[in-house]
Amino acid sequence: MKSLFTTLFIFLFTISGNVLAQSDSYEILESSTIQIEGTSTLHDWTSDVEEFSSYIKFDATALEGDSISNPVESLSLTIPVKSIESGKGGMNRRTYDALKSDDFPNIMFQMNKGELVNADSALTSMELNVEGNLTIAGTSKDITLPVTGTKQEDGSFKFTGEYELNMKDYDVDPPSAMLGTIKAGEMVTVVFEVFVAKS
Repeated sequence: MKSLFTTLFIFLFTISGNVLAQSDSYEILESSTIQIEGTSTLHDWTSDVEEFSSYIKFDATALEGDSISNPVESLSLTIPVKSIESGKGGMNRRTYDALKSDDFPNIMFQMNKGELVNADSALTSMELNVEGNLTIAGTSKDITLPVTGTKQEDGSFKFTGEYELNMKDYDVDPPSAMLGTIKAGEMVTVVFEVFVAKS
């Protein structure tokens, strides 16, 4: 596949996002990406997430660097399963079937708590732990997502991270082909790079 949920779960054909921070408005930029990386008995693979919707609320004071506090107040993310694109139609269909897309068309994440783990005095570089509920194929699990944030020269922010999960934990059988002789591994890694700027 070409280069999960590319986000934690990020995002190329259709992208929408609303990011609000007190009196300031922020938006997720189209340069953001989410990829899903995995293995198989034949070769490693990568899928892009080409569509997602999100809601993020920031603490504007924290983002301006006036105080050292967690800048993310709330976060939710929805990824349509059929926006996961491998570049190969057969693999896409098997992925959608494995993720039970007809019954559960979306992968969803809802933040419950955000913790600022480390930051410099101006909050231009920060490390966050984002705790929340991840739902895949109708099965929900509590996860902790490590996120690194950096302020860019143009004033925008970049948030990056990756999260490894076992598909079996979500009652998902890894996709297979050629009568089961080629099978994806149980573990996948979601890699994301999200850019946020004032609108």
